[in-house]
Amino acid sequence: MEVLIASRKGTSSTPIICSTSARVSFEEVLKRATVLFLSVPKTSETINLISSPELETMSPKTVIINISRGGIVDEAAVVSALKQGMIAGYGTDVTTIEPPNGSEDSPLLNTEAKGLNITISPHLAWAASRTLRNLERMLKENVELWIAGTPKDVIVPASCEP
Repeated sequence: MEVLIASRKGTSSTPIICSTSARVSFEEVLKRATVLFLSVPKTSETINLISSPELETMSPKTVIINISRGGIVDEAAVVSALKQGMIAGYGTDVTTIEPPNGSEDSPLLNTEAKGLNITISPHLAWAASRTLRNLERMLKENVELWIAGTPKDVIVPASCEP
């Protein structure tokens, strides 16, 4: 798989080289991606980041995976795109209204979406007791290693150049 990292929507398409990865324009990612993985904060710039114009740009083979926040993806536009065969699927663990009480809260849950390639899972993977135990263990281990002078999993920012 070729991994593409998108620049912010609407910014210059001049690639930014960071380590071994090059950012490409948001629009280019939409055209080329067959799996579009969204992991962005919810800000005024990212609300409806993916809506009808973006969906029209994508390949009919594209599957969108949204683990961001509700409102990043226009849910009604996704249902419409799936019905028209403009994209292949949509997976999410968030909805615009959280938690949704039913079809009145999300087009992803209404009868119009029935039979479409949509997967919705709860937005709570981090809350499982096993995950919390693992996080506690990892935190303890990392602090002990840092104190011992042998830190683990140190992230060093890559030097980026335009």
